[in-house]
Amino acid sequence: RKILLDESIHGVFTGLDAQHLRNELSESEKQKADQEMYKLLNDLYLNEESYTKMLYDDLGITEDVLNYVKYNGNKALSNLGFEPYFEEREFNPIIENALDTTTKNHDFFSVKGDGYVLALNVEALQDDDFVFDNK
Repeated sequence: RKILLDESIHGVFTGLDAQHLRNELSESEKQKADQEMYKLLNDLYLNEESYTKMLYDDLGITEDVLNYVKYNGNKALSNLGFEPYFEEREFNPIIENALDTTTKNHDFFSVKGDGYVLALNVEALQDDDFVFDNK
């Protein structure tokens, strides 16, 4: 979850940076940039759609994957300050749960989980910690 939060922060920061740059453009430059952005978005989606069908048709999950691709496209637009472009549809609840940064999972016994675990009982290392006598 922490990695997902980190990536989300990167997307938001990059989007805000792009918004500041866009604000320096004239209206005609903004219109041209917007046209290019939507053209690129469509080109990228068509590319994703093409290979997603090749990879996932036999598994029967193409629709879920494409709905997730659309979610990601809309998320990128949101970071740039734009409204969603693709119709928002539900996708696999397992993937939705993985994107939910408010939940977390950690198994104390196997020391495995989906986030960072902070050590609470920390002691400074001493030179004596590295003396290994075979007595």
